[in-house]
Amino acid sequence: MKIKGIELKNYRLYKGINQVVFPNGNNKNLYLISGENGFGKTTFLHSLLWCLYGRLMADIDETFRKEMSNGGYNNFRINNLNYVCRQKLNTEIAPNILSSIKKKGYSVENEFAKEFSCYSVSLEFVDVLIPSIPCQSLKITRSYDILLDEENVEILIDGIPNELTIEMGNEIFINDFILNKDIARFFFFDSEKIITLAESNTVEEKRKLCSAYNEVLGVKKYEVLKKNLENMRLRFRRKSDDIDNRNKLNSLLTKQKSLNEAIAEQRMQTSDLESQLVLLKKEDENFQMQLLREGNDTTLEELNRQEALLETTRKKDIEYKQRLKMFLEYAPFAISGKLLKLTKAQIEHDFNIVQSQNDIKNQNFLLSNINNDLQQAFDNIKISDKEKKQLVDSLNNIISKYQCQTTIEKNLLNIRKEDFDEFMAVYSNITTTYRIEFEHLADDYRKNKLVMERTVRKISNMHSKENDSVIKSIRMKKNESERKITELEQKIRQLHEERGATNKELAVVSRQISELSKKVSVDDSNSKKDKVAEQLIEELNTFLIALKREKKSALERRIKNSMNNLMHKNDFIGKVDVVIEDDIIDINLYATGGSIIKKESLSKGEQQLFATSLLKALVEESGIQFPVFIDSPLQKFDKSHAKKIITEFYPTVSKQVILFPLLHKELTEEELEIMKPYVNSAFVLKNNNLYSYIQQVDINNLFKE
Repeated sequence: MKIKGIELKNYRLYKGINQVVFPNGNNKNLYLISGENGFGKTTFLHSLLWCLYGRLMADIDETFRKEMSNGGYNNFRINNLNYVCRQKLNTEIAPNILSSIKKKGYSVENEFAKEFSCYSVSLEFVDVLIPSIPCQSLKITRSYDILLDEENVEILIDGIPNELTIEMGNEIFINDFILNKDIARFFFFDSEKIITLAESNTVEEKRKLCSAYNEVLGVKKYEVLKKNLENMRLRFRRKSDDIDNRNKLNSLLTKQKSLNEAIAEQRMQTSDLESQLVLLKKEDENFQMQLLREGNDTTLEELNRQEALLETTRKKDIEYKQRLKMFLEYAPFAISGKLLKLTKAQIEHDFNIVQSQNDIKNQNFLLSNINNDLQQAFDNIKISDKEKKQLVDSLNNIISKYQCQTTIEKNLLNIRKEDFDEFMAVYSNITTTYRIEFEHLADDYRKNKLVMERTVRKISNMHSKENDSVIKSIRMKKNESERKITELEQKIRQLHEERGATNKELAVVSRQISELSKKVSVDDSNSKKDKVAEQLIEELNTFLIALKREKKSALERRIKNSMNNLMHKNDFIGKVDVVIEDDIIDINLYATGGSIIKKESLSKGEQQLFATSLLKALVEESGIQFPVFIDSPLQKFDKSHAKKIITEFYPTVSKQVILFPLLHKELTEEELEIMKPYVNSAFVLKNNNLYSYIQQVDINNLFKE
């Protein structure tokens, strides 16, 4: 499928009819639409999404959803009318004519007002495949009349309306046969925003990516079919004659519906808050840049960090002082020299005397107790007194042989074991590591003192700058934005917790429905249908497991090959692992050595390459033939990566690729020379200070326009 032509009439910056016709042939797939900032590149891209999806474009990009949430879709449509046209409606057409048109519609006399009151966007496709319907060309036109407040969509197949589009409805037809809105962001994207694909960190972002993944790879339609079959089986049971179980089932289904609605609401609230959070963080960054320009690059985080550092250094200062005090208590010993050695010798001598005396006393005491116990034992032996006396005498001789006399050696100190051990530990420390430890401690104390004093001065300087009126005002605004950021993050966490609890409750209810469904009998009239549906569900489950496994492996392989092909680091990626759990998807990257690569550690350019590789893999694996539109191409790429993107990505990602570069910044003359072999045609957006218009140019003259 390719786009043959695009027509914008009175749409935002574009006054009157503006046409772009894409020449076919010559086997070149790149088309350039360039222009300066503010001339309408992004507007042009957005107009195509409005043409295809209308109010549903809010589901594609947060920008649209935010714009519509601020004033509603009707206000969005009103703002789409070209400014000059709106001015002419108010100045050149009488109020009574405008009032008449609003009440009665147009007449022959006032139909001229349509020139200013209506805008439209048209897309004409070729090579469109519609089953059972011959189709040379297909044209979609979405228009809006600001006076009648009427939006119309017209779909022509080979120039005439078709019954299929009327029967299906325009929106469903576009979704089914042109491009599903859930995957549109993979074909219409901003290179600056594409990094969000690589940064899918929140649960909601991962859930959106998973939904798109299932849609792109053809998984969703089978899951929808399975769900429809499950719902059909439930309908059979809700009509059952088993009234008791049927009522229980209906009650559970009502509760399930309520929980699903609650989850959808929680999800919507989370998404809204996350969008607000993104904007607040950008605002906070702007305040930070203003502080930098004003000469105060201090962030609240930095101030808090410095104050925390000061607190830490003060605690260390107290700790070092206490340890130094202990070291100084032992200083007299350390400087006593020979006296310390003599003291050690005397203490050892006295301790040995005391120990020897104690050992003798203990030994004699033990021998005395043994003697007494043996003599008592002899009293119980029936022998003569003479024999008993001989035994006692022999025993006394033996005991006396092992008894020791207490030493008469004098000692100066009565040293206990614990006192001796403590002194020897101190002595060992003083004579070995005391000096080194003391020097290290003194050095640490001195360094910490310097850091503490420097931090005090830095904090003082920070506070003095904060007193500047301009800086103070910016700081107050930044503090307020940081407060709001913290508040939003808390609300988001709370919503995640609430949704987690609701999901758990939903899981319980779903299990109860599943178990109860087995007990509810099905009427005979639906019994065969129910069994067929059951069999089909089982087959679909088996098929889906195999399909997901196949698509998972294919996607992993494509991402890996694409990244290694686009990056100048050969074989940088050793493995890609696509992890899917329920409705959440995560993509892990591994280096050739097997270690995980944290995506946040990648440079912005590398993150964009990853996102680009993911996009390319999804588009290729989908098999969907649709043009790819890229705003702000080559952003954040260095020269080598840019060359790879030009020669490897753009020519292969789709049969038709439309780029919207800002010349000199997003596309240089050097890059254009590399690109020329792939460029089919080029267009330039121009502006006369009132409105923009489109002009085709020779590719060789692009930078001369």
